[in-house]
Amino acid sequence: MIEIPVLVTSIWAALQPFLPVIATKAAEEIGKTAVAKVWTALEKKFDTKSAAKEALQDLLKNPKDVDVQGAFRTQLKKLLEEDTSFADNLSKLLESAGSDYKAQIIGNGAVAQGTGAKAVGAGGVIVEGGVSGSNINMSKGNTISSDEKKK
Repeated sequence: MIEIPVLVTSIWAALQPFLPVIATKAAEEIGKTAVAKVWTALEKKFDTKSAAKEALQDLLKNPKDVDVQGAFRTQLKKLLEEDTSFADNLSKLLESAGSDYKAQIIGNGAVAQGTGAKAVGAGGVIVEGGVSGSNINMSKGNTISSDEKKK
């Protein structure tokens, strides 16, 4: 049995990066992705209940409004709990999306996705293996010196 809260979270994670595109009716931008199939299935299902339909319309009008997003997720959860075959179908559609990575950065930062990936935030440095006899020059005039030079 599919855990509905987990499925809601997975669906939301797949849709959220595309909301601005979906909201501007630029569906051709996502048309070739598995997300398009998920979105199409959601639209059809949300049209079957007035509260769900309203939540979807509100999301399309204000995709960045967190209250609207919450109302959408609540309606999604209700629809999935009421119709387990629909939940199974959406779960399979999400699986077909494969391992596409999606991320959103607000402000300074970095994203690392996938096996062995590493990320360093703004002004950061990552050193693997070690540094010997050298300095690391960073932004804003900061320097990290090796201990050997200080001896």
